[in-house]
Amino acid sequence: MTGRTDTLMKEVRKVLEWDILKFWAAMQDPRGAFYNREDVREEQLNARILWAFSSAFRRFRKKEYLMPAMNAKDYFLQHFLDHKYGGAYNSVDSWGEKLDTDAHLCNQAMAIYALSEFFGAVKDEEAQKQAVNIFKIVEKEFRDPVSGGYFDILARDFTPKDESKVALSHIFLLEAYSNMYRVWKDETLREVISSLLDTIVTRFYNPATGHLELSAARNWSPVPQGCMFGLDLEASWSILDAAYALKDIDEINRVKDICLQLYKSGMNGLTGEGYVAFGKDTDGNIETQMEPWVQAEALVANDICRRFTGWD
Repeated sequence: MTGRTDTLMKEVRKVLEWDILKFWAAMQDPRGAFYNREDVREEQLNARILWAFSSAFRRFRKKEYLMPAMNAKDYFLQHFLDHKYGGAYNSVDSWGEKLDTDAHLCNQAMAIYALSEFFGAVKDEEAQKQAVNIFKIVEKEFRDPVSGGYFDILARDFTPKDESKVALSHIFLLEAYSNMYRVWKDETLREVISSLLDTIVTRFYNPATGHLELSAARNWSPVPQGCMFGLDLEASWSILDAAYALKDIDEINRVKDICLQLYKSGMNGLTGEGYVAFGKDTDGNIETQMEPWVQAEALVANDICRRFTGWD
């Protein structure tokens, strides 16, 4: 098994460095950021690129990954941050002018994830400062003080726009906060991560089905929507990773069995062709389309869950 794993890791690293990172390094726009479809710059794309090159430089220490990370960070701080209200825009045009200014919880999470990773790679104080600022905004503006959890979409000035609670956004936020905590050992952040873990496993996880409920109303009444195998897989590793980031044995023991069930539920989407299907609709029909991100989550979940728990 060790030999097969070593071979897989070599193949993954080769694809990462020669296909993915090399491709995106060549996609840098002289005007800033990275080329995207329809002459639009999307926050999530640029945040993910910033995270990817920062993480690559942090792991491999190759200079060719540092410059794209620095360019992505500079452009992100200049054009995607709302310097009037705070937080991050959803999108800007190719010249850096704001387009969609709504405040999406997913975008704030991705910004924290990327900026904290850049800080972890090069100890850039401005990146850390902005990540902390966005963390404070999320806790002040997005957290529901009545029912718990976080709103999904607010207007630019943080007035309510979509008060639903979305599982995917909460998982993204958990990943962002866990990544941030590894480089910023703040006690308030630690308490927030513990609370967020509790929300996910008690509000979104359905023990009767073994899946995550995709969304809920503000008062947590369910909204029937089927399931997403990729989200179950992502949740299985991100919940476990967060508990390990806290180094809390009680939290680890609390979530371990839930994560195993989420992993199994996600892998129930494995098809005869060898890929994991997208999910099930509200009638229980399998949505068989093959999405690359779902396969990636399956690979990550398999690696992290086995490494942390020794699952067979």
